[in-house]
Amino acid sequence: MKGLNIHIVEDEPLIAETIKTILENDNHTITGISLRGKDAIFDIEDLKPDLVLVDIMIKGDMDGVDVVNHFKNKLDIPFIFLTSLSDENTLERVKSTNPSGYIVKPFNENTLMANIELAYHKYETAKSNITVNEKSDDFFIKNKGELIKVKQSSILFFEAYDNYCNLYTSEKKHLLSNTLKKVEEKLPASIFLKVHRSYIINFSKIDSIHDGYIFIKNHKIPYSKSHKEQLIRKLNLL
Repeated sequence: MKGLNIHIVEDEPLIAETIKTILENDNHTITGISLRGKDAIFDIEDLKPDLVLVDIMIKGDMDGVDVVNHFKNKLDIPFIFLTSLSDENTLERVKSTNPSGYIVKPFNENTLMANIELAYHKYETAKSNITVNEKSDDFFIKNKGELIKVKQSSILFFEAYDNYCNLYTSEKKHLLSNTLKKVEEKLPASIFLKVHRSYIINFSKIDSIHDGYIFIKNHKIPYSKSHKEQLIRKLNLL
């Protein structure tokens, strides 16, 4: 992957310097090391790194979760938590921030680098959104600042993926930054049908239905009992 500008929020100097050395040896640039939460906020706002590694338990009034929450709706960059804590309460707080990664200490170089690469790949891929032009058959996918037109008629189905969702066409898969629920709100109900908590299909693309599955092109999509009645109602049975 390309070299990134990475900021480290870690109050243990030895760990911070070890991480710095590992990252610099992999052609990444360290924008700085912040020891306290409030310092981290000023540093990150000023330096605008590509990615932030943040320890949860840091000195001061703000811990790592507070730092990430501060930037939740302000700065669109990936945050990866570093922590020796994995208790239920900590995990719940971390989950509420929708982080790009979570690494439990002690970790090795391979674990660190793999998490950074996966987090940044997920971030870049997820820089997409969906907009519907209600006056036409067009959807627009936002990808890295570019609006890409996708014809409604070319869409096969949508699939939930964590807090994102995948849009499938015959040619390509797009990762959208919206949840499946948010996407459903923008879709015309006359064409798209939710058949499972994780799937919305383009009804016109169904090839066959068999043994609890819907087949669209080469895709096998489950439908749930709670959505079966609605699916059957829409079928034009002879």
